[in-house]
Amino acid sequence: MKKSPLVSIIIPTFNRPKYFKIALESALNQTYKNFEIFVSDNSTNGDTENLIQPYLKKFSNVKYFRHKNFSASDNWNFARNYNNPDAEFVNWLLDDDLFHPRKLEIMVDILQENSDCSMCSSVRNVIDAEGNITKQKPNLADFPMLKESGKILGESAGELLLKIGTNYIGEPTTALIRKSCLRNNDLCWAEDEQGFFALIDVSTWCQLLSQGNLFWINEPLSAFRMHAGQATNWLGSDAAFEVSWAKIFKTAWEKKIFIKTEKELRRQIIGWIYSADRRLADAFQNNGKNYGRDAPSSL
Repeated sequence: MKKSPLVSIIIPTFNRPKYFKIALESALNQTYKNFEIFVSDNSTNGDTENLIQPYLKKFSNVKYFRHKNFSASDNWNFARNYNNPDAEFVNWLLDDDLFHPRKLEIMVDILQENSDCSMCSSVRNVIDAEGNITKQKPNLADFPMLKESGKILGESAGELLLKIGTNYIGEPTTALIRKSCLRNNDLCWAEDEQGFFALIDVSTWCQLLSQGNLFWINEPLSAFRMHAGQATNWLGSDAAFEVSWAKIFKTAWEKKIFIKTEKELRRQIIGWIYSADRRLADAFQNNGKNYGRDAPSSL
């Protein structure tokens, strides 16, 4: 009989009890049963703490920590530092996103059968504030290599990620991670990416793809919620995303992976300067409304 390795589900949350409850229940309702849930809460009120009490009494695999004086960076760092040595896999779940009921079952099975894969990701539904599906990401018409489920070489997946400047792999909720391929058990690619690093998902995917291959599933196994209160709409996030893209390009060049030649580096820099200037100008004209997490293709 195939073993059922432990999965750590990590949920950082802040002042979203309504969405948090839906996210939590989507994790608890997994068909795969060998998981634990670690919640780090820096809400300014006790609504989430009160909401979770019945779950803590009912489910021994749910761990909850409240830090009402934590900043967003403090809360993220606390969650990032969690490390259960018994867990083989880890999956983050942002407090406004959702898991499909069979997400862990499908992905754990795939990673068990493909030891050369450092991560497993999939198509995800985009939902609105009320949970209605508005579209799917990514647009598979733009990515022929994603139209069928299967294995993608890590180097090829990473090169595409940086070449097009678009996070086609998904947000933190989307991917199941082989924990041994993380850098010091942390979400990041470089030492200085602490706190609320704007592109922590892209950076982490680069780290994982430098350690193994990507297994892609052409089936929506999670949902990414778009709403007015999400972090991508916070003041200053526009500039933070641009700086983060530049930092990732720099790390790739220093590690000589995904960007290997000076010609490739120049193309990335020129493309980033051109597109970042346009996007920041658009954001300013739109009174600071965030344009999203993706950068267009480099020149």
